[in-house]
Amino acid sequence: MNKYIKFFAGNAAFAAAAVCLYSPGLIGLSPFSSNAVTAAASVAIGAAAVPAFIWMNKRFLAEKEVKLLGTNEEKADQKAMELMESFCSSKVLGGIAKSALSQMERMEHAEKNFERLTDRRFSAQTLSYQKFMAVIHSAQAALSKGYVKMANKMIIFDEAEYRKLTTDEYRKDDIPDKIQEEKRALYEKNLDELRLVLENHERILLGIDHLMAEMANADYSEHEVDHAVSEIDVLLKQLEYYK
Repeated sequence: MNKYIKFFAGNAAFAAAAVCLYSPGLIGLSPFSSNAVTAAASVAIGAAAVPAFIWMNKRFLAEKEVKLLGTNEEKADQKAMELMESFCSSKVLGGIAKSALSQMERMEHAEKNFERLTDRRFSAQTLSYQKFMAVIHSAQAALSKGYVKMANKMIIFDEAEYRKLTTDEYRKDDIPDKIQEEKRALYEKNLDELRLVLENHERILLGIDHLMAEMANADYSEHEVDHAVSEIDVLLKQLEYYK
């Protein structure tokens, strides 16, 4: 809902509540009432209403319209993370959002450890060093694109409508059930696609963990470590295919 519609609707509801509470023909609260309890209640409610009214309007006016992210825009991955955090309390998308945030944190941790291992194993500026650092940078970039895709799918996901379609409530309106069932199938397809991105990202993270374990083993030659690198390359190409 547009923030200005919320603003006017919220203020209208607030005004209606105030009329009901203080109108002599309705509840009739008044600080001048002969009843001490009624007079005290009217003062207390009035005192609480003022800061509540200010807070409500600040929230409505400060609310930003959520825009879809572009994979090439500045700090797109950070913006995707902020959006994911806003979905953590969602009953439908919350689990997916939390898993994505966990993957992001693990990717950042793995990137730091990978750089330390590469620095220890290869001399800086060598082709080997550049090759292995390119692996982690490519993986990080691929995951960032995936999270932007996930964030955009969450933005357009109408959770209230989906939850309605998962119950018998949708059968009680005048919209043809067949159309609403097709819409539910579309929602579920989007959820499956979100989980698929998570699964593909998890495979890449597992491949990176495997590569770091081999790089940390002094007995492994560069040729043997190359096998793990090639496996990650295959996973990254598969990820591009799914996108």
